[in-house]
Amino acid sequence: MTLTDKTRNGIGMPLVGFGTYQLSHDQAEACVSEALKAGFRQIDSAESYGNEEGSGRGIKASGISREEIFITTKLFPGYKPWGAPEKTRAQIIETLKNQLKQLSLDYVDLYLIHAPLAEIRLEQWSALMELKKSGFTRYIGVSNYDEARITEILDANLEKPQVNQIEFHPIYARHELTGFMRKHSIEPVAYSSLAPLSSWRSEEGQGGEVLAGIKEECQAIVRKIAEKLHVSDARVLLRWGLQHGYCVLTKTGKPERIRENLKLFDFEIPQADMEALDKMNQNKAIAWAASGINPMDSAPTLGF
Repeated sequence: MTLTDKTRNGIGMPLVGFGTYQLSHDQAEACVSEALKAGFRQIDSAESYGNEEGSGRGIKASGISREEIFITTKLFPGYKPWGAPEKTRAQIIETLKNQLKQLSLDYVDLYLIHAPLAEIRLEQWSALMELKKSGFTRYIGVSNYDEARITEILDANLEKPQVNQIEFHPIYARHELTGFMRKHSIEPVAYSSLAPLSSWRSEEGQGGEVLAGIKEECQAIVRKIAEKLHVSDARVLLRWGLQHGYCVLTKTGKPERIRENLKLFDFEIPQADMEALDKMNQNKAIAWAASGINPMDSAPTLGF
């Protein structure tokens, strides 16, 4: 299938989205507005990002009609080791209503559980089903869920997630998980696609320096391919995700890079170069490393 900027996945989500992690309210407002004006039509947010009011202002300031924009946000489910109580069904419903108020929206297109960190995961998933039925979100899904956590939902005969948003890049390819998702028609969305780059989360306190040593070989391969194709390293990694069938998310605070990172449909990575990148897989999570956990490995035993 030929990929274009009009291509959508199985639930109508644009293939490239703009993420808002680690942006302040003011940055989110400016960057979301700029991204939408540049042509992005998918915005990715989360309760835990703490900037949804700014993102909402940015959506409004862009002048793009609500119907043209696919908006995703996420629920932080709670995590006892961090002293964060697990959210009940009623609390989850109120949480999304509050997020909608901050975003100045009547509904979101996609609502995700940010990670399988709670014991009451099935109760939380049932709350998302209720939110979908009530029209507060059009689609529901999960993030950072592995095969076992998705199977919990399937075995309970509950509505299956329509999306699983996961860390995905050549160093952390998750081939078995993506095959499982494909079997069950669960749409894959990739975050932290640029994690292999030395410039990823490079500002002080952002955590990009953690595990830097495992990235060097991949960086050399990416650079070689980028030079051959006359594109940036970032565009190579994002395009690699698209060619594997993922929606991809990108985030930057620089207007020129916002526009550049959307230019993913005017080139293609040759098969031999795709295979060279595929060989970089170490099944090593990078995005959460600075927090000391891997959310896929940290899910507690289900509580009933």
